[in-house]
Amino acid sequence: MTSCSRTRAGIVVVAVAVVAVMLPARMDAGASQRATAPRLRESRLPAQMPEAFGGGEVVLEVTVDPRGAVARIDRVRVTPPYAELVADSAALWQFDPATVVIDGRSQRIAAQVLVVALFRPPSFYAGPAPVVPPQSLGVPSPRLPRLTTVAMPAYPPTATGSGMVLVEIELSRHAEPRGYRTIGPVTGFDAAALDAVRGWQFGAPAAADAPDPLFVYAVVGFRAPLAPVTPQRR
Repeated sequence: MTSCSRTRAGIVVVAVAVVAVMLPARMDAGASQRATAPRLRESRLPAQMPEAFGGGEVVLEVTVDPRGAVARIDRVRVTPPYAELVADSAALWQFDPATVVIDGRSQRIAAQVLVVALFRPPSFYAGPAPVVPPQSLGVPSPRLPRLTTVAMPAYPPTATGSGMVLVEIELSRHAEPRGYRTIGPVTGFDAAALDAVRGWQFGAPAAADAPDPLFVYAVVGFRAPLAPVTPQRR
């Protein structure tokens, strides 16, 4: 896969990362070699982010049914007011469903996806990027890669306003990165989003039956910086 190649997959407006993995009821080692992970086909998200002083991080575990529709959403980590925004958006996503070969026949199965939303706060261009500490509500499935490091994006010095970029990351079953590509219309935030996502690190799934490759969808959101305050002269 060529890094930074571009496709269109709906309207992108928030910072989200999606990791697709299998959720088979039963699968032996040989079958897992022929398994495919769900892949995002269509994403529709709100046009605006909520008003908030700081940034935030949201982690959701989403179950995708054999038709490719979202069947369930579990909250793993939340930062108000972003959690509901991300959950409501992810509920409308469509995927190419996961498959596995059983007795020589390819069958569609239910699978899980990990959704990580990262919102940069509206800080100064050269200032720090503080975030509201997220609340941990649980742990993701052992078939999901473990997100170990998240790098907050830098606001591009030549950009204006707010913007969001969706990046597809391809990982091996051992969580080794293989390629990156942006999805959606070209924006002035693409390079900064790719730089940030390349700094994210994942640990391999604990389960041995994860498919290869895994697809991670990282959507990075940039809030328009606050204008610096100029002291008034007396």
